[in-house]
Amino acid sequence: SRALRCHQFMAKAMARAYGDVRKGRTTLALVALAGAAWLLQAVAFALAGSPRAPPKVRTARGAEEESVGFLPSKMTELRVGQALQGIVTQVQERIALVDIGVEKVGLLPISKLVDGPTPARVSEKLQEGDPITVYVAEVIKPEEPKSRDSKLVLAGHKNKIVNLMQFGNRSDIEEVKAVVDAQKSKEEKVYYKGLVTAVKDIGVIVAFRMPDVPGISSGLVYKTEVQGAPDIMSEVQVRILEVVIDGRRKQLKLSMRDEEPLTGQAAKFGDFRDMVEKTVKGTVTGFQDYGAFVEVVSDSGSTQKALLPNGEIKAEQIPEDPAEVLEVGQELDLKILQITEKGILVSQKKAEA
Repeated sequence: SRALRCHQFMAKAMARAYGDVRKGRTTLALVALAGAAWLLQAVAFALAGSPRAPPKVRTARGAEEESVGFLPSKMTELRVGQALQGIVTQVQERIALVDIGVEKVGLLPISKLVDGPTPARVSEKLQEGDPITVYVAEVIKPEEPKSRDSKLVLAGHKNKIVNLMQFGNRSDIEEVKAVVDAQKSKEEKVYYKGLVTAVKDIGVIVAFRMPDVPGISSGLVYKTEVQGAPDIMSEVQVRILEVVIDGRRKQLKLSMRDEEPLTGQAAKFGDFRDMVEKTVKGTVTGFQDYGAFVEVVSDSGSTQKALLPNGEIKAEQIPEDPAEVLEVGQELDLKILQITEKGILVSQKKAEA
């Protein structure tokens, strides 16, 4: 940025001045420093008055983006979920204070510091003066920044922005199970509007309310049951697949899909679930008497081995040995026909029909 280049210029000027002092050229050093300081002040003034491009921040829906101004200087300009650069000004055992340039210093509690195991103390992760990317988690009374009741809470990771306790008490999972069992007995598929609170490698965590159960519920939508690419604070529709109550293990398994979930071995092909009847690129990797094995690539970039049966190979007649018409390393256009427990079935004929 332009501000960073100004700082770099001043640092270089100071280094040259220090060299002049060591060589006995004190007067020259003072003149150089004064000139550099004047220039830096003039540039800073010009930057302050110049138009600055507003950054994009995610809205509560997590889909569209809106502009709220570059480097907010007021708490009223902040939006929950907004990513900002800050400087750690103080480190305590359980909390860090972070200056993000508004009227009030932000509070970064240890519980919101990282996505994963909570460290024993903040100083294990941060030191005073550290630059840090933070996310706005909560803004209380932004219009009264000098009030004791005004507060700015930050998060050190996107998955720590939302605190379910802000929405009230957690629901009783036994009551949730009773409602879900009644729905299944009637073969009903009931969807609830929820909010994505965390994005994990295995899927997304969604919080939602059920009209018949007091409190807030949350559960995991496994990646094979996710539709689209929801982000933190995206609003989504989910249904409850299963309520797991096993001793201390209590969990809600959710889905964003209307069709039944992939289970067993078929679950590992989840990245290809939305690609049935689509044409993809595939590379021949080997042969068996009944067909060729090909490596196909999903829209997300993951790869899986698929079967191209002899009857689906494009040839004048069905080959007895696929190696007669194909070779290892050959690239083909293939249509995904089916995903089963046994794997992915593809066709060359239908892709080029």
